Amino acid sequence: MKLTDLTLRKALELAATIEETAAQRYEALAEKFSGDETLATVFSQLAQDEAAHGSHFTDLAQGLPNEAALADKEEALDLLRASAASAVLSPKSLSQMDDVRSPADALHKALEVEKATLFFYQSLKDVMDQSKEVDHLIETEKRHISTLMKVLVTDARFRGLDDVW
Repeated sequence: MKLTDLTLRKALELAATIEETAAQRYEALAEKFSGDETLATVFSQLAQDEAAHGSHFTDLAQGLPNEAALADKEEALDLLRASAASAVLSPKSLSQMDDVRSPADALHKALEVEKATLFFYQSLKDVMDQSKEVDHLIETEKRHISTLMKVLVTDARFRGLDDVW
């Protein structure tokens, strides 16, 4: 698919695919690092969240208005297309998460994916205007970034997504 062909519906479908793929990769990382309770818990929680996000985006795509209603959103659509082009979100890049060799490498790659995903979803929100579902997903992605940073920077024990610094 050429980027110029990316419509809002296709972007939502892409978001669902990204989330489903990330869930699979995070589950594999949880298994790979099962000997480290903190990492296994972090990646298992991320996998659960991403799997749920995938179904939310699928539901959003099914309830979309006519694409013609987005005629005045061309600039926002251009940013959405640019964010979708991120190499980090490519299937090849996501599959490379399976090749990590160390816990730090896994956390860094997950952080890259979460940051790129956050930008993509914020761009998506600009096209959709008001969407409580997308707002909620954006907030969850922000918490993922915070959690990953906490584990990376402080080597803190992970107690859940509601954990505070």
